[in-house]
Amino acid sequence: MIKYLLLFLPILWAGLSSCERQATSTVTATESQPLAIKVQNPQVTTLITRSPRIISTPEQKPTSINHPTSIPATPTTAFHVCSPLDDIPIQSLMEQIVNPFNPPYPGSDNPHQGVDLAVLSEINRIALSGSPVQSALDGKVVLVIRDRFPYGNAILIETPLNQIPTKLLAQIQLPTPAPTLPPHPSLTCPESENPPRWDTASRSLYLLYAHVAETPNFTPGDPIVCGQQIGNIGNSGNALNPHLHLEMRVGPANAVFPGMAHYDTRAKAEEMQSYCIWRVSGLFQLVNPMVLFIDEDVR
Repeated sequence: MIKYLLLFLPILWAGLSSCERQATSTVTATESQPLAIKVQNPQVTTLITRSPRIISTPEQKPTSINHPTSIPATPTTAFHVCSPLDDIPIQSLMEQIVNPFNPPYPGSDNPHQGVDLAVLSEINRIALSGSPVQSALDGKVVLVIRDRFPYGNAILIETPLNQIPTKLLAQIQLPTPAPTLPPHPSLTCPESENPPRWDTASRSLYLLYAHVAETPNFTPGDPIVCGQQIGNIGNSGNALNPHLHLEMRVGPANAVFPGMAHYDTRAKAEEMQSYCIWRVSGLFQLVNPMVLFIDEDVR
């Protein structure tokens, strides 16, 4: 038995030496070739390295949902004319006139430079107060009068002529600019140390809404849209009965008035000057406001 063991010892020793050399060559690796062990799996192959690297996979983003965004409405270029009385359609405005347009001769303040519109009782035809007054055109506020004679509570709104359709301008029959102050106007018109210097190259249409019940809750520069309520019918100022005094003139664009009043000891010099410029100077030329409501194409 011992003789057989001695015969196989050299062969066994050679086999062990071979296995040791193979294991050493497998474990020893250069720095440029990191140790790697591949583990085979029917589903995935995993690679493990001596210096593990974290490889980020593309993030799975949820499918985006297109929500409707808030897009401002496209501004309309349509021009509208609205009834100045909310309760009365344009077609019936002529029936509401209680004092018609009666323009004075140049420099005079009488007899009537606008038109008076009233809402009348169906029973006894008495003028009623409280009905809403609204803007007839788009524009901006250039003057607010707070309980001053003769207009009482009033608001003046400007609409540039370049925003008004040609057809309506032809209907208005714009007067040719010819500002001339009569040498002896019928009003006391104080001189001003700082007379207005308005550019007469551009002109606007100005609508004055007077005798409203409450002080208008607006300030100069406020935008106004056609049909927007600007007050209620009243009898403030020089008004015996509740009505809307609507007055329209053409004058230099971007005019600004510090105030407007006359025929009253409370009226300041600058207020009286504004009144004179507006009423009798010729710089703001009088037009019958009822011509706005003739053409149905621009309503």
